[in-house]
Amino acid sequence: MLDHFRALIIDDDRDLLKLIQRTLEFTAGWEVHTAPSGASGLELARRLGLNVILVDVMMPEIDGYEVCRRLKADPATAAVPIVLLTARRDLDEHRVKETGAAGVLFKPFQPEDLARRVRELCQ
Repeated sequence: MLDHFRALIIDDDRDLLKLIQRTLEFTAGWEVHTAPSGASGLELARRLGLNVILVDVMMPEIDGYEVCRRLKADPATAAVPIVLLTARRDLDEHRVKETGAAGVLFKPFQPEDLARRVRELCQ
């Protein structure tokens, strides 16, 4: 089960990044690492042994779709479940499936439900 594991959150919204990090650390007891950009997230993901990666879809330079594609193409991170985070309800489902993501969480979400919802998507 996913009671204690290591997560990486990649999001350019630093306030949301901190909120998600604290939520998962304090409500679920997870070890949480953060990255404020797609490029820094890709670098961290390759170095850390992760159980899940949460990636914001809309980021400058390297968006969440591309981050996800690159992570799935890299043997070091290909098996790690990835959850896309977005406020956009009009996502192209075909594009999401092409990335290999485990699923999508829509913002805003209830912090107390976050760990449960991530667990459900990663099973």
